[in-house]
Amino acid sequence: MDNKTKQLYANIGKLITSSLEIHEVIDGVMLEIKQFFDPEHWSLLRLDHTSDELYFIYIKGSDLGRLRQFRLKVGEGIAGTVAQTGKSVFVRDARSDSRFSDKVDKLINFNTRSIIAVPLIHRGVTYGVIEIVNTEKEHLFSEDEHFILSTIADFTAIALANSSLYQQVIEQNCHDTLTGLYNRRMLNDYILQWSRETAPSRRHSDIMEEIIVVYMDVNNFKSINDGYGHREGDIALLNISEHLRKIFRNEDYLFRIGGDEFLAIMRVNANEETDHIIERINKDFERVFYSSPDSNIRLTISHGISKGSSKQIESLINEADKLMYQKK
Repeated sequence: MDNKTKQLYANIGKLITSSLEIHEVIDGVMLEIKQFFDPEHWSLLRLDHTSDELYFIYIKGSDLGRLRQFRLKVGEGIAGTVAQTGKSVFVRDARSDSRFSDKVDKLINFNTRSIIAVPLIHRGVTYGVIEIVNTEKEHLFSEDEHFILSTIADFTAIALANSSLYQQVIEQNCHDTLTGLYNRRMLNDYILQWSRETAPSRRHSDIMEEIIVVYMDVNNFKSINDGYGHREGDIALLNISEHLRKIFRNEDYLFRIGGDEFLAIMRVNANEETDHIIERINKDFERVFYSSPDSNIRLTISHGISKGSSKQIESLINEADKLMYQKK
């Protein structure tokens, strides 16, 4: 192994142990790939295990924006073949290979000649594929480079696995175990971020200045727990949480903050009228209830609504809470 390759492996090793933020690791790994192999295009595709499709999360040498919505089925093209078989592919003349698909070439007006594609696999789980296309060097890609890229992929797969595990832990810490909604821990995080006088952190930088806060409480919830047990109470909360998901938008923040208490925080865009949103919410809540099939108990929800700046988040929550109790 020459010194250049040793240095490459050392750099990759440092990258995958330096951060659990996977995009930082990927950016670093792909930069090392560029400097070592000098390809025309180099990319990383992640595997969506739900749809069995590959999608680009990193690509250089072309416009990622044009490929952002592009999906490649497992088994389709060289990258899809690599994801399906778990085996790397090294092709010096892509056009003569039956596995090659020219969909991406046509989309970005490119001409793929040679390609190395290697799988990202760790402990039997396939996370994606790394590809390098068309070396800009005088010689074609070599078998040695094929082996080196495969080794890099093994390292990167470990980083992806660790990041996935880390994200699962974060998700568990931030979500209510029963309903899957955000929990109070997550609410406290947002309160801390939004109540600061300085600009929000990058994580929350997409939050608009004006927000609507909706505080909700299930009426007579104790009666169903006392009369029919906590299992029936859990079923009621699950049913109610599904109703709430239909009231609020995907981009809104919905929390379960207590046994039968819920909170929603809605961002208001510049082209939206706050009063119209509140009017719509009030009408929607008239249709939210839960009737137990095993009892005569009917549960409804009381709610209070406040609006203002995101920096006033704590006072807005308190105001919505007071307004909610006035309706009970």
